[in-house]
Amino acid sequence: MRSLNFVIVLIMSVLVSCATRKSNELIKLPKTTTIQLRQSMDSIAGITFDSFYAKIATKYSDSAQNVSFKTSVRMQKDSVVHSLITYARIPVYSSLLTKDSIILMDKREKCVVSESLNYLKEKFAIDVAFKNVEEMIFGGPVAFEKAKKYFRVNDPFSYTLCSHRKREIKKNERKEQREILNYYSLSEDLKSLKHQKIESPEDSTVIFIDYNSRQLIEGILMPKIVEVTIITPKQEIKVLLDYKKIRINENETIHFVVPESYEECK
Repeated sequence: MRSLNFVIVLIMSVLVSCATRKSNELIKLPKTTTIQLRQSMDSIAGITFDSFYAKIATKYSDSAQNVSFKTSVRMQKDSVVHSLITYARIPVYSSLLTKDSIILMDKREKCVVSESLNYLKEKFAIDVAFKNVEEMIFGGPVAFEKAKKYFRVNDPFSYTLCSHRKREIKKNERKEQREILNYYSLSEDLKSLKHQKIESPEDSTVIFIDYNSRQLIEGILMPKIVEVTIITPKQEIKVLLDYKKIRINENETIHFVVPESYEECK
């Protein structure tokens, strides 16, 4: 269960070649303009919240294990993200993320890790900002910038925008410090995100976020079933998230206290 530390960070951090995974049905979509796609992305990126809560049934698998557990997430916009993982109804891990720090508490081993956000990059080779964590959990476009220009991917089977042109991707491969590539695929009705892909050429890591279904909460199309796939040079990791009991903009109290008896995790 100690490896669930990784899952906490994964949910908080991701829950960071621009080509899409083709639909299995391979049905050509109706034509639409790049301007329409951009307007839809701007609209989706503009959906926000003051506070957020959800229970998430989580299934995690990698080359060594396959485990299921429950995750409760509470967020205060631009302030704090708190998650609690329970296994067999017993709280086992708790975490608190702020704009400049992360605290991971192992309730079974009675120990704690307290680090700056650089811990995420050092541990998992992904540079993650606090805003990206909120975007991931809320189901919004991760690292999307309204002031930035995006480029349409030539694919008749998806509505996809990419952070880089084709020639920029080729140049990126030759850079000493290569940039992260982002792509965003919209649903057929252009009302929500269907897929996201984040590619980090620097460490040969690719993250796929697939929104298999959504649910209407307070007029917002929130995630329902989300599949996160992380492909690294060492292994492939899959996390399946089932969002339940979502609350938006209600009073959420966050309780996070590290007992004085807890030592630093080794």
